[in-house]
Amino acid sequence: MSIKLIALDLDGTLLTTDKRITARTRAAIEECEKRGIEIVPATGRAMRAVPAEILELPGVRYGIFTNGASVWDIREEKSIAAQYIDWQTALKAIEILERYPMLYDLYIEGRGICEAQFLERLEEFGVPPENCRIIRSSRQPVPNLIAYLKEFHPPVQKINLIFREKAVKAEVRRELSQIDALSVTSSLPWNLEVNAQGATKGGGLERLRAHLNISREETMAFGDGENDLPMLQAAGLGIAMENGADFLKKQADIITLTNDRDGVAAAIEQYALGE
Repeated sequence: MSIKLIALDLDGTLLTTDKRITARTRAAIEECEKRGIEIVPATGRAMRAVPAEILELPGVRYGIFTNGASVWDIREEKSIAAQYIDWQTALKAIEILERYPMLYDLYIEGRGICEAQFLERLEEFGVPPENCRIIRSSRQPVPNLIAYLKEFHPPVQKINLIFREKAVKAEVRRELSQIDALSVTSSLPWNLEVNAQGATKGGGLERLRAHLNISREETMAFGDGENDLPMLQAAGLGIAMENGADFLKKQADIITLTNDRDGVAAAIEQYALGE
């Protein structure tokens, strides 16, 4: 059965370590577009934190954002599916976070909302320079996040957490996991990502393919981290990057080359384009 939809994690997967799309990968995506294959960014990022270069790639009309909490028709600028954290539950989570040495921000309406200290202390928490650049270019500072939630009552797409210490990360994860309305995952050694229960990249992929009337067998998905596992399991062909987490590679159908060696392009050429 031919492939009709390819879901692509961004960081560590589609993008190289220095956050580029290689010429070979772009050529493979352009060939997919010619054959009518949907190319779908599937990321923990909020939509407004995704570079225009990616959203404007040939064949990109739909996106799975904030770990599946938001499935979006980019061309029509409308939501296909959404699973958000209600503001009261977000406040309950923040009450826990405030007890630990860490940084956090909220994803609301497709953008990151944070306090000034979040942006000022990224390096202190060991965030790599390229990630600092991306974060600072895509966040809107507010004086106080708790006051913001209490005043505007916005649904929260995701809570993003940054840690210096693995022990603190593990303890916060344990506490947040006891809140039934929340789901906790990770995409980087120094972060946790908190979504509404049931909001995963896999769920986002399932809702999108139902919207497009595409079967599971007609989908491929690529990823490298913990938050990609549900998506790889939901796809007909789940592909892990060679640079990905060991547990993810053990559960993937296929392991491709690293993100710095055109791993996405190599697998698309072989399994979607038949080259």
